[in-house]
Amino acid sequence: MKKFVSTAEWRDNTDGHLYAEGDAFPFDGREISGKRLNELESGHNRAGLVLIRAIEVQDEPVEVRKEEAPKKAAEGRKTAAKKRTTKK
Repeated sequence: MKKFVSTAEWRDNTDGHLYAEGDAFPFDGREISGKRLNELESGHNRAGLVLIRAIEVQDEPVEVRKEEAPKKAAEGRKTAAKKRTTKK
């Protein structure tokens, strides 16, 4: 997944937000047009500076939980297994 961080301190002229170096861009997670991202990444903007850079972020793994069997069913299996081992 691609995310962006600020490379310098600057104020966004579209919403007035002040970014410090290393801040996530955009600060609120909204969608930014490809044109705007290109302006900020390339230095083809009013400041004439590269203001953001892309970073690769790995998606966090999702923990999958096994469903627990109902207690009664689990206890029934234990009892049945116990009976099989005790019979002669």
